[in-house]
Amino acid sequence: MRTQFVLSAAGLAAIGVIVAFAAASAGVNKPDPGAGKVESVMCATCHGSDGVSAATNVPNLAGQHYEYLMEQLIAFKKGTRKNGVMNEMVRPLSLAQLRNVAAYYSTVQISMGTAKESKQR
Repeated sequence: MRTQFVLSAAGLAAIGVIVAFAAASAGVNKPDPGAGKVESVMCATCHGSDGVSAATNVPNLAGQHYEYLMEQLIAFKKGTRKNGVMNEMVRPLSLAQLRNVAAYYSTVQISMGTAKESKQR
């Protein structure tokens, strides 16, 4: 004897909400800045170990907004933002890894100093 379960659209929606809430509560898809710090090792060559670049033509990542970083990383991954190095660097990374890296750089504290006067001859 078989028992059949028939769920209405409302019942399926309720199950979806419960599953989504449980996933959110468990931290699924929540960015992990600690993992992002580990995953950002490859970024350090150009962007600096703490996300502050020594080169004037390489952007600083430290202290940037998470949403901004994600937008740029996804654009590089999709190829809608073109940069040969960056397109290749992010291509193999998963969305979770991109989230972690963005979370890490967005949590790095930066300090604002004053500009040093340059010596002109």
